[in-house]
Amino acid sequence: MRKACRNRPLTENQTKRNRYLSKTRYVVEQSFGTLHRKFRYARAAYFGLIKVSAQSHLKAMCLNLLKAANRLRPLQ
Repeated sequence: MRKACRNRPLTENQTKRNRYLSKTRYVVEQSFGTLHRKFRYARAAYFGLIKVSAQSHLKAMCLNLLKAANRLRPLQ
């Protein structure tokens, strides 16, 4: 994303690009925020690539289960 500087506003193309990127970024950062808040995923709890990778995959699975449960709840 681009930022405007003093005496140099963004062009129309830069503004459109920022708007396009912010739509995608909003969705992705919501997931990271949920991981951080609900699953306390600020840092890896282990050392080593395999253990850290396993931890991040398990937290992502938990996030997906939470999203699925929230989507099913209004149907009941």
